[in-house]
Amino acid sequence: MPARDIKDSPPSAPDACAAPPSFSLPRFAFFTVVFLVMMLGGILLVALSDSRFGIQFASIVTYTAAVILYTFSSNRGMQRYLFGCPYVRRKLPLLALLHVGFLAALFLMETGALDIRLRLPDYWLEASGRSKSPFTVVLAVLCVALFLTQILTNRSLLSRAHIQTGLD
Repeated sequence: MPARDIKDSPPSAPDACAAPPSFSLPRFAFFTVVFLVMMLGGILLVALSDSRFGIQFASIVTYTAAVILYTFSSNRGMQRYLFGCPYVRRKLPLLALLHVGFLAALFLMETGALDIRLRLPDYWLEASGRSKSPFTVVLAVLCVALFLTQILTNRSLLSRAHIQTGLD
């Protein structure tokens, strides 16, 4: 793509994402709900653990809330991405499509793991002392790796879109 000459390009809209943070009641309310859903996911996991695909459903709800929170908020000094920014809005359909793919991977991974669990030796399923069972640890590590991959992918995509629009 040829480089744009700054003099020839139309003036860009102010970058809301780069503006100093200010309080927004709708944003605060939205992220409060997302945070609470993410935190209450453990209760949902226990409540639905005996139903068919209950663990997967609870994981999908919690995972989605965590992805929204860590993709768009400014955790630990990272760039925040506002839904009102033009480059974020253009990437939302792609982010949603990627999320569906990651949710499918999460669902298949958990379903496969729960199926394999029935054929594992007892020591893989038994917790020792205060430690979790090896099965639980491995499944948790795989889920966290999937989550981190999605967050890094999402933030990289938004960062590149931000740079390409010339707002940076």
